[in-house]
Amino acid sequence: MALIPTLVGYILFILAAWHAWLDAPRNRFQRMLMLVSLFGFGTLVELIGVTSGNYAYPREPVLNMGVVPMSVSLAWVGIIYSVMIIAERLELPWYLRILATTLIAISLDWGMDPVAVHIGAWSWSFKGAYFGVPGFNFFGWFFIPIAYLIAYGLGWDRQHRRLRLMNIQEIDGVRSWTRKLYTLLGVVPLGLGLLMAATLPLAKVPVLYNMPLLPLVIWAILSVAGATALIIKRRERLVRSHGFDLIPPAILTYIGLNYALFGFVTGRADMGLIMLVTGLPLWLAFIFTLIRKKAAA
Repeated sequence: MALIPTLVGYILFILAAWHAWLDAPRNRFQRMLMLVSLFGFGTLVELIGVTSGNYAYPREPVLNMGVVPMSVSLAWVGIIYSVMIIAERLELPWYLRILATTLIAISLDWGMDPVAVHIGAWSWSFKGAYFGVPGFNFFGWFFIPIAYLIAYGLGWDRQHRRLRLMNIQEIDGVRSWTRKLYTLLGVVPLGLGLLMAATLPLAKVPVLYNMPLLPLVIWAILSVAGATALIIKRRERLVRSHGFDLIPPAILTYIGLNYALFGFVTGRADMGLIMLVTGLPLWLAFIFTLIRKKAAA
């Protein structure tokens, strides 16, 4: 059983790299740098979390990077990359794109984290109210996608002479080495800085750090409902033009169904069922992307 969650991380990364290669034929180097920065960002986030004593990982059977298993960092790449791609394809205003990205990500975690703790994929230093998971975990999951999205997307609008949030496709169109150097050297520290600025003040508030069950359940319902509503409302934008458009929603569907299955086969059908319910935005994104765009007459 220990090997299966480990392999999931490697599979997610391979699928994300495959999509990045196919989706950015004119600037594949930039898209690969994005994956590299995501790997660095996820690894440092996990390193901070583990060394602070909040949680710990067992040694995985494939490859460990000190206290952080390689598969965990690779899974971060697959998950954050996929939610960013899906949110971008919804063609929302920049502020709703940020919201959609984090709501889709946290919808996955509401179901995944309890199962992961149950099967021993990681363990928290103290038992939280949500199936043993402390509430602060979900504040982290809320702000992590936002911090990376802003750090990666930040760009200079020469026409209007101001900073603005660019999308992935726009950044692919920037051929300068300045942008590539920023992706490699600037995105991770800026993303971590934004994340720390958002979460450290919250960590000092005990009621937020370990929230009671009822507000966590309400938060879960609202986040899943919000992600679902955005995906349903903009479902026409998810209709695929290429077969590889299916890869990002397939990544999230794959990991969600894996953890649902882990819940059922390890005797926690309640956790498996919760993963199926909180994964509703993931399933819908995949279903709507299955529809092929009609060829122009």
